[in-house]
Amino acid sequence: MVRTMMVAGVLAVGVLTGCSTPEAPAPAPSASPVLSTTALPPAETLAPSQQRNQRIRGMLYTAGCVSNACVQTYFACMDGYLAGDPCQFFRDHPPPS
Repeated sequence: MVRTMMVAGVLAVGVLTGCSTPEAPAPAPSASPVLSTTALPPAETLAPSQQRNQRIRGMLYTAGCVSNACVQTYFACMDGYLAGDPCQFFRDHPPPS
């Protein structure tokens, strides 16, 4: 444990030292803005399980579960990490298939 923390500390110091003394000056900002035209729609880049999670989040939002804590509790109940009274909302609103 102590050895791991020492290694992490030495690594952090090495990284921070490299960040604090740049070798070359930063390039001047461009006069014209660069527009990205290669962005893909999010639906095309998500895996099927991620698409399902997006659908579940949408269902949760419409059902009134809008806080991060509510969403995390719902997924914990769905995955079996949580049980009991906190999962009542999950039981009342089962995930869509």
